[in-house]
Amino acid sequence: MRVDLEKFLIVGLEEQRAYFFEEAQKAGLIHFINPHPSGTQELPSSIQETLAAIKILRGLPLMEQEEVEEYELADNWVNEILQLNQELIKLTEEERLTHLEIIRVEAFGDFSHEDIAFIEREGKRTIQFFAAKTGTAEREDLPQELIVINSNHHGLDYFISISKEPLQYDGLSEMQIPHTASQLKKRLVFLKKEIRNVEHRLKDYAKYNSFLHRVLLFRFNSYHLQAAASYSSEPLEGFLFAVTGWIPVDKRADLRLLAETTDVHIEQVAIEPGEIIPTYLENTGYEKIGEDLVDIYDTPSSTDKDPSWWVLTSFTVFFAMIVGDAGYGLIFLLMALFIRYKYANLKGLGHRIWKLALILSVACMAWGALTASYFGIHLDINSPIRKISLIHRLVEKKGEYHFYHKDDVYEEFVQEIPKLKESKTPTEFFDNATVIKKGKVEHPMYFRFYDNILFEMALMVGVIHIILSLLRYLDRNWSAIGWVIFMLGAYLYIPHYLNATSIIHFAFGVPKLVGEGGLYLVGGGVLVAFILGLCQHRWKGFLEPMTVIQIFADAMSYLRIYALGLAGAMVSSTINEFASATFFAIGAVLFILGHATNIVLSIMGGVIHGLRLNFLEWYHYSFEGGGKKFNPLRLISKDKD
Repeated sequence: MRVDLEKFLIVGLEEQRAYFFEEAQKAGLIHFINPHPSGTQELPSSIQETLAAIKILRGLPLMEQEEVEEYELADNWVNEILQLNQELIKLTEEERLTHLEIIRVEAFGDFSHEDIAFIEREGKRTIQFFAAKTGTAEREDLPQELIVINSNHHGLDYFISISKEPLQYDGLSEMQIPHTASQLKKRLVFLKKEIRNVEHRLKDYAKYNSFLHRVLLFRFNSYHLQAAASYSSEPLEGFLFAVTGWIPVDKRADLRLLAETTDVHIEQVAIEPGEIIPTYLENTGYEKIGEDLVDIYDTPSSTDKDPSWWVLTSFTVFFAMIVGDAGYGLIFLLMALFIRYKYANLKGLGHRIWKLALILSVACMAWGALTASYFGIHLDINSPIRKISLIHRLVEKKGEYHFYHKDDVYEEFVQEIPKLKESKTPTEFFDNATVIKKGKVEHPMYFRFYDNILFEMALMVGVIHIILSLLRYLDRNWSAIGWVIFMLGAYLYIPHYLNATSIIHFAFGVPKLVGEGGLYLVGGGVLVAFILGLCQHRWKGFLEPMTVIQIFADAMSYLRIYALGLAGAMVSSTINEFASATFFAIGAVLFILGHATNIVLSIMGGVIHGLRLNFLEWYHYSFEGGGKKFNPLRLISKDKD
């Protein structure tokens, strides 16, 4: 629920300012207005460094936390953690480079730089080291002073040259060897020892993880308190302080109590033209989960209706239809229950994410049961499990419709399967609608009807979703009445135009002749939208008919639900076929890995496209967005987010 905000001026004695802001922070009521906003301000270095230290400790093994109350100790520990981490990074990088250097020079074995220098000095010779691509050592035109040291070592040939003066050779690259392999290996042993030592010292600080979190919250609260206090002005030569802020209308009594407690004067003031009013959403329970989803995309404007419940509900439906498998839903449920068992003390955002996972898993199981989809397993059409599904019942209704009407669909299947003409009842019609392919009995009519129903249900859900969006903002956009009429008419007319049988015909008994009237609703809807657009927006109403393109495109976009669900089902089925065609052990591995991959892809598709249909197609008609979140001065605690 979105709560309206009011703007208040708060005036008090300068000597009461610190006390007032401290009490205001405890109350968490007022979103103070910065009179001189200058973009995003950088956090103090103490907060940034504490955050960096906590991030480092987060990657260390968990250990029992030590209770510390002296916050002044935090700075030294934070600095020590950061320094140790920098030292560890430096040592680790040197270790990596030393490994590479050993690989580069180990072909030359062990030698003494002092001996090399002695030979060069006393023998009046220059000793050089070279490397070249594999095969160079087999060349017949190699100079006599080149000695092959190692061939085809790490894809290279290595040479040493002893000559009177420094030389360069075509195809060979000179190598500088400041340290031999044995020296480097000794250095590597030392580095590993130092790394273990630094890691051990760093791990000792893991016991202060909780303490540093408390320090971070304390510093954030102090920073926010100082920032809010700086928003106030000092009229009457500093004898008073004055500050303005936003207050939810349902918190007026709390504000008055705060004013009495801190001995300040409050006065509601007018909102200036063009001033951006923050958006305050006051949600609990499942609506709070929806608010978290809404925050992913944008903040509603201060005049938007709260879309939290709508987004949560429709996202759940879309996700379930895209995943479309009860078996996957069961896995999601088991994972959610395991997380709850593992992290029993989840609070705030973490607890809401868990509840969302629970909702989505149950929805997937429900939709999978309605569509008789269980890990992509092909159930026989007479299976009791399939017969309890909604889609199976709709397929039967569709078959009965065509059997009794003897329409073109009936004639098409009779031509394909002549024995259907002998059917006396709808049950016989279904039983006879089989063909033998590659020794297997197939049911082409059943599964064609099945796919057609899923296809139309995706489109039907989209039409309903957009209509709800149009109706939500009917008071702002009068032409929505016309577009609702247009969409209803299009849904009636398109099956008539395509000579198709819709769910409304065989499930709800709507005669096909009604489809002819759908065309009049289409035209009438556009006309109503045009007239109402002119009445509300004057000359801009002439552009209203262009909306038909947008509505048509948005409605078609919901077919992605069918496409993604079908793709996931086909992948599941293919995985099962491959797994069943191999040995049991290999098949089990293929089954697990294949379905695990498909589950990940299904989750990605369900989340991305489930939210997209809300944030783009649905928001287009009932969401203004671009708002600024109501952010009162309040005490941050680890139980809040």
